[in-house]
Amino acid sequence: MRSLFGLGKAQDAPASPKPSEKAPSEVVESTPENNDKPAIPPIFDCTDSEGSLQEIKALSADEKAVLDRIKADIPELIQDLPQVDAESSKFIDPEVPLDIEDWLTDACISRYVRARKGDYEDTKRALRKTIEWRAATRPHALRPDVVEIESRTGKMYFNGFDKTSRPVIYMYNHRQNTREADNQIRWVVYTLELCIRHMPPGVEKVALAIDATHWGFSNSVSIGTAKKFLDILSNHYPERLGRAVVIQPPRFFVGFYNLVSPFIDPVTKAKVAFVNPNDPAPQPQTDNGTSANSNSPWIAVEDCFDREKLERDCYGNWEFQYNHPVYWKSVEDEFAQHKAELLAKQH
Repeated sequence: MRSLFGLGKAQDAPASPKPSEKAPSEVVESTPENNDKPAIPPIFDCTDSEGSLQEIKALSADEKAVLDRIKADIPELIQDLPQVDAESSKFIDPEVPLDIEDWLTDACISRYVRARKGDYEDTKRALRKTIEWRAATRPHALRPDVVEIESRTGKMYFNGFDKTSRPVIYMYNHRQNTREADNQIRWVVYTLELCIRHMPPGVEKVALAIDATHWGFSNSVSIGTAKKFLDILSNHYPERLGRAVVIQPPRFFVGFYNLVSPFIDPVTKAKVAFVNPNDPAPQPQTDNGTSANSNSPWIAVEDCFDREKLERDCYGNWEFQYNHPVYWKSVEDEFAQHKAELLAKQH
């Protein structure tokens, strides 16, 4: 799981690319001159036609009681918050106001209740920890220019929605172009915040479309960096992963996954799926939803994505070609609107 979310090293010996792509060593910043077709802007907003909105999982009676207790504790939870730390202040827009009270919705608290299995004290501690983290680092105020370099080759980005209207994050790890782990993590956080801002009502998770055609151990990061990333994801974005679809995984990837899968949390494991786009039907399934020939779950592309709305580079039919200037203008425009909306709430 360490190569997910665009984390990793710039590769020195990439695998052969698909016909529609350049090899990683040849990847250049995507510009209109480099693209053969007119640039298509990304899709950040979901329309009703995207699919049926998924329902947020209802809380049990005991969990609902914990939710009510936590809501009564909100004044205490938001007291004596830290100021922006010195390191984070280099990367944020200081004019973007803190959004803690707007962030603390019933749906937000419910995610923490579920993640902490309905334990009141654990839920309260986890929420306070995230509230302090958001106050000190201001992830919602990260400036686009800080992470722009991470987006230049299109190694990871939000674009469109899956069949249940979850934002889709595309990952092409062979397009890796940077080595600074901290900034890679900032780009992951920025992308998650962007997705969350554009989730339609009733949706609270993201879907990952991971092109594993060129996956290799050279994409791996240090244990320390991986731990930092996973800590942020599990502690500050609980219950945000809906489905991670690994597309066209090589055999050694599947074999490696089979070795480590017994040690993966069952809830997380159930969200990971493999797809062979050249096989019109998924591999035979056992009663527990895994392949009859391995421990790896296999699904059809259509189980999660509409092929007409899935990028061609992930074996869909959508003729979307990543164009950095066009994509980044959408990111900058969205951030300006996000900032304006938060400022307007202050008046």
